[in-house]
Amino acid sequence: MKNTILFLAVAGTLAIAGAAHADYKRVKTAKQFNSDIVGKKLTDEQGNVFVANADGTISAKLKSGKKFSGTWVWNKKFWCRNGVLDGKALGTDCQLWETDGDTARMTREKGKGKTTIYSINN
Repeated sequence: MKNTILFLAVAGTLAIAGAAHADYKRVKTAKQFNSDIVGKKLTDEQGNVFVANADGTISAKLKSGKKFSGTWVWNKKFWCRNGVLDGKALGTDCQLWETDGDTARMTREKGKGKTTIYSINN
């Protein structure tokens, strides 16, 4: 019982500390997206690496070995990408992006879908 209480106390403290640490700011303009994200390596928790290139293309190196290619545009307050994964069209997904220093958070479906956290590297 003591171990369970200790575990819950530690887990709760870590969750609060993690929430307090993340101070994401929404990327609202193309200029800000270009400055914060474009041309930088974005690495997710699985080790997949993506780059939104200045020419509107997307480069990727996936751990699975699958091939990803795509294009992107800034549309109002969202980054919209059109991708192809191993020859299968993924369609367009407009995503909400937020940054906190060297970390980015992307949420699919205009902020209503799945969220992915990326480390940002130059």
